[in-house]
Amino acid sequence: MSHPTAPTAWPGLARHHQIHGVQPVLPVPDVPAAAEWFCRVLGFELDFFHGEPVYYGRVKLGLRGEGNWGDPVFIHLQQTCEAIVPCGEVRLHIGHDIDGLHAHALAQGAEVLEPPADQPWGLRDMTLRAPGGHLLVLGAEIVGEGDGEGEA
Repeated sequence: MSHPTAPTAWPGLARHHQIHGVQPVLPVPDVPAAAEWFCRVLGFELDFFHGEPVYYGRVKLGLRGEGNWGDPVFIHLQQTCEAIVPCGEVRLHIGHDIDGLHAHALAQGAEVLEPPADQPWGLRDMTLRAPGGHLLVLGAEIVGEGDGEGEA
């Protein structure tokens, strides 16, 4: 079976416009409750709420600078009264101790759809159901034995 030809990138276009970062917008039935879930279960911080009553908000993890790790993560939350039909998944990279995060998520009452398991693509993944029914897949690189890092 042959693979399709990769599309050709326009050299320098993204760099010229400084396109960076992905910020998913998740429809949820209750923005404050969803923000509280992200803060309690995954350690996000509230970035902002908008509206009275609140119908839009954003949670964040990390910012570039001293004492922070990785790239910042922003998730927008938008209230909807329509039926939510989640499609796809949001993937978050975990630096280490995904098993400890799994234990914390369970203790916080999060719905764990798939506990941490090693995947053939080199990640140890777990899946949570986030507010609105959205799938959050959290993955950590599998750490090899004898490298002093312990469990991923």
